Amino acid sequence: MAVGKRKRKKEAGLRRSDFAGDGGPYTEVIVTISIRILDDGITRSRLAVNVYPDPALERMARKSLRALKKENYGYSQEGIFGACLSNNFNAWEDMEEDYPRIDESYGDRSRQEEAKRMNEYVGESVQWALGMHKAGMQEAAKNELEDLPVPPGRVM
Repeated sequence: MAVGKRKRKKEAGLRRSDFAGDGGPYTEVIVTISIRILDDGITRSRLAVNVYPDPALERMARKSLRALKKENYGYSQEGIFGACLSNNFNAWEDMEEDYPRIDESYGDRSRQEEAKRMNEYVGESVQWALGMHKAGMQEAAKNELEDLPVPPGRVM
């Protein structure tokens, strides 16, 4: 008995009404700094940046993350989709020593490099979120234009 191919249901495109914001996407970028102090010194400092895109952008976000070869994404315990662009399996970027400062004007070259790395990590995450917003808003605008009625006598 031949098995027919399943027809793939065409996904409805994004609309402005799909977004959690007021007519546009709403995304939260949360930067967390963890400093571990043991006895009389700092034993570890680390930084994590988590991006929680607008739920309407999840499909687009997953596609982008796969293309970027990022593996740290999924649902939180609260059922909220989020992503972390860190390349570390635990989503934290470890700092060498002391506590993180995001000022790159240190005299110490290794501290400058560390601050630069932290700034790039935060910047990459924010730019990724902004790119998702731009793409989502463009898709919504395009889909809403396609839904406009064509005036009689006008050929599209």
